[in-house]
Amino acid sequence: MATVRIAITGFGPFVGSSGTPIELNPSREIARALASAPPAGVDVVSTELSVTFDGAPRELAAWLASLEPAPRVLLGLGVQSGGGVFRLERRARGRLVGDRRDNAGREAGAATADLEGERETELDFVGLEVALRAGGAAGVVRSNDAGGFVCERVYFELLRHGERLGVPALFLHLPRAEQVSIEAQTRVVAALVAELARRVASRAG
Repeated sequence: MATVRIAITGFGPFVGSSGTPIELNPSREIARALASAPPAGVDVVSTELSVTFDGAPRELAAWLASLEPAPRVLLGLGVQSGGGVFRLERRARGRLVGDRRDNAGREAGAATADLEGERETELDFVGLEVALRAGGAAGVVRSNDAGGFVCERVYFELLRHGERLGVPALFLHLPRAEQVSIEAQTRVVAALVAELARRVASRAG
């Protein structure tokens, strides 16, 4: 079976919706860990995006353009404010609302005022939920609201780039590190990555 390349994005520190600084962002740590030690049959490449409405889309586009060969799956990771669960995101809106500020001080409404519509992943969540639970996730939920912050802005772009490249895209919200350890989360996401690779490989075959 040919190796499947999967591109994973994560984020660095930011201030959560409750106003609490989140210094240890599981998304960055897990993306790095899987790039260093991916599941069998998978080539993981990863990058850290800034928690900014304007910067993250530019950084994502430049990074994807630099990848050769192109990835066959795009996976975005981000941390959520609470709940302690893994949240599979179905859709991303272009225009966002709210007064929460990114790391550059910009609000969602001002940063996305010129965007329209929404995009949705083509992936079936049933098997993905099974993979997450097999990897050790105690709680898995499906979501149609990616949060209205930079995570959703990036997901919108991941889906757009996925359409352009002809590959599936997905965004997964993670628990905070104090809720589920980074090591445990890495095992969960590794199981998801393996399932995504399996699907792509079987479809190609």
